Amino acid sequence: MNAEPGIPPLRRRIDEAGTATFTLDPEHLAANRISGFGQMSEQLYPFFMIRSALLAHVEASGHRVLAITSVEAGNGKTHVAANLAAVLSRVRPTVLVELDLRRPSLGARLGLTNDRPGIDDFLAGEAGWRDTAVEIDGFDLAIHRARRAQPRAEQLLASPRLGHALRHIAAEDETAICLIDTPPALIGDDLLHIARAVDGVLLVAQEGRSRKSGVLEVSNALGATPIVGSILNMALSAPARLGDYGYYRDATGEAG
Repeated sequence: MNAEPGIPPLRRRIDEAGTATFTLDPEHLAANRISGFGQMSEQLYPFFMIRSALLAHVEASGHRVLAITSVEAGNGKTHVAANLAAVLSRVRPTVLVELDLRRPSLGARLGLTNDRPGIDDFLAGEAGWRDTAVEIDGFDLAIHRARRAQPRAEQLLASPRLGHALRHIAAEDETAICLIDTPPALIGDDLLHIARAVDGVLLVAQEGRSRKSGVLEVSNALGATPIVGSILNMALSAPARLGDYGYYRDATGEAG
């Protein structure tokens, strides 16, 4: 198996059902500030705090399919999605779906190779749902990443296959939590196609950058789909509790 430039070769095995299981490379994860798969550290602590609040919300509401978005690009939504999915998968079955189809980066950050179908292939009707799954060795985590950038993403996101797949996740395992890495909320209308198929939205904001008016715009644009929590990334001040989950500082200062 040939890895892409900059991505280390991984140990991979394929089971009888065709599902690929990957062993991630710790050095590659560290270089991309993905700490959720490692041991407890200062960088990881905020994600354990968010996990506890998220699990409490899931138990109280039954919401298990949640989109993670941001006000603008660069606020850290993919960083949050990857690390939160990793820590969740330590205690609950977790599915991480990448739907930022115009600028996908999840596979590269995790060091996944590009030789299997992606969620974009599924939405285009060119692959089955299970064909796009990548299981992570040692974690109860399945990842459906986008294989390549899609300039006409809205056509794929408007496909009824998206809603069908997300409903299938919720029905197949009543304990599984599905997190979706989405495009930034205020760039185009891609998020609105996704919002129709999810239970709620987690909003990532960046202190000193994300505009209050932008947060209000996102809330208004989502309509009936609730913002169930907010995460403050690259905080300049001490964290203060707000709403269901509150604002939590991302100690790594990651902006991707």
